[in-house]
Amino acid sequence: MSARPGGVPSPDTRPGVVIALAVWFALMPVLQGLSLAGLRVGNFAPDRPWNYLAYGLAAPYVAWLVWQRRPRARFATYVFLTHETVRGLHFHRRDAVAVAMLWVLLLQLPAARRWMPSLRPSEMRERWRRSLMGAAGTPRQEPTSPSSSSNEPPCVS
Repeated sequence: MSARPGGVPSPDTRPGVVIALAVWFALMPVLQGLSLAGLRVGNFAPDRPWNYLAYGLAAPYVAWLVWQRRPRARFATYVFLTHETVRGLHFHRRDAVAVAMLWVLLLQLPAARRWMPSLRPSEMRERWRRSLMGAAGTPRQEPTSPSSSSNEPPCVS
């Protein structure tokens, strides 16, 4: 763990809330598996096939996004927590709603905002523009088939 002089953490150290969030998402497949043994907390349940996709694939992916500090980590976290909240309301699981809302509140802490900043439309447009432009700053050309560049019929062997 690196720190600046004076005990101030450097911007590259993961805040505690980010570590806890990533661990929470990473543990979701385990909690879904434990629901098979009868542990019933939150939205984890063995009788809902969607749970295996949500908690087995989506939750670890969001954990990876958060841990790796990817640009869309905050957005993916909000989407997943919204999913949890809606399912908790639908299945009358107040504990799941409370936990999801608590995470949403914790994401508002300054440390979490520094680690996972919000997506900004201007930055996204610039990123899209750069991806559409070639290395020389000219728009990328779609590859054309050889037959479209000349008037001769294609060679058939």
